[in-house]
Amino acid sequence: MTNPTLLKIILSAIGTIAFVSLSNIASAKSVNEILDKYYPIYNEIKQCRGIIANNGSTIDEGVYLKSGYCIKVDRQLQVQTKQGKRLYILVIGDVSFHEEGGNDSGSHADTGLVGMFVLKPKGDSWEVEYAKPAMNAGSSGQGLKDWKLIKIAPNLWGFINIHSDSHGSASFSEYILLAPDAESKKVTDSHITAKVTMENNPFAPSGCSKDKNIDYCAWIKAKLGIDKTIVVNGFYPLEITVNGYEYNHKGTEKKTYKNQVYKINYELKKGYQAPKNYPLH
Repeated sequence: MTNPTLLKIILSAIGTIAFVSLSNIASAKSVNEILDKYYPIYNEIKQCRGIIANNGSTIDEGVYLKSGYCIKVDRQLQVQTKQGKRLYILVIGDVSFHEEGGNDSGSHADTGLVGMFVLKPKGDSWEVEYAKPAMNAGSSGQGLKDWKLIKIAPNLWGFINIHSDSHGSASFSEYILLAPDAESKKVTDSHITAKVTMENNPFAPSGCSKDKNIDYCAWIKAKLGIDKTIVVNGFYPLEITVNGYEYNHKGTEKKTYKNQVYKINYELKKGYQAPKNYPLH
């Protein structure tokens, strides 16, 4: 689910960008014609256009289960670049049907779907410059909504959101940043952990750091900013500020983080890669 407070933090750190509504940019038909090629299935039961894609659940190492996703456009925004105007499109999908076409609502273990496209003008219409139609984002089979477009390089933009989930006594949030990569001509998806709360005994009282029956507990959160003063590999570095603590070995060892800043650089063809000393892996 989207965390409104964290998204406000992102926007305040990055600044305000003005965009133009799609209704003033291009006919929906030309955009739909492009998207239809990437989402070729029309499900009669759900009356939606979609795709069969990995749903994030595995039956063996490297072997993923597949689900049918009904897709819709979450964001369509135009920006002006040195090469001319570009149309950034973010598509999301919910688990809606199975491979045989019948109804399916997914499970907690399934992820939602997200796809990103960058289109450039071709005559009076558009053509694809970057595309990645199926990535995993969102919990319980639901696509992650309300993506934000931010400037991640002097001449490039990307979509960012926050994905959160809980399993037993552990919960976490992560920034997901989708970016067009000129080196590979593809879209990269970077996952940077934003918050972790964890304890190995769900019946422990609050303040698990004082409970000697707890082998490990943590409460760590990160705030994301962008350093626009430098460019590394063609992209602005991320600047992550971390606060919190973690205890292990029955509360005898403690690490505390107070406004510790970590720079995360973009690596070509890979996306933003957190350094080894980043505490929220």
